[in-house]
Amino acid sequence: ARDARRGTSGDGIEVRPTIPERATSSAKSRLAASINYLTTHQLQEQVISETTSKYMAPENCMSLNVPTINTPIWGNISPGIRAQELKIQKILKLLTSGITAFARSVDGMDMTEE
Repeated sequence: ARDARRGTSGDGIEVRPTIPERATSSAKSRLAASINYLTTHQLQEQVISETTSKYMAPENCMSLNVPTINTPIWGNISPGIRAQELKIQKILKLLTSGITAFARSVDGMDMTEE
């Protein structure tokens, strides 16, 4: 029998609620509200552009650069795959901008295990 909590997204992808196996103590209510809003609402293109240009990856952090497909391969990929790849690159840009912003906020702290 199908789980009543499951559904499908507009893309026909099965969606199941996730229940964390473990969690830490609660975040402050304003922070939690911001996180919940940002993860459930689409950002405006202007906000995305401003954020990604403000928090560019440092030149010595190569792993924060979003990979792209080289031009000869890009020319042979179907339009549907290109659209998917561009969406993934957009998500990765936002993610790396967030990581960069976080790293700058803790700059000076030693974040490596010794």
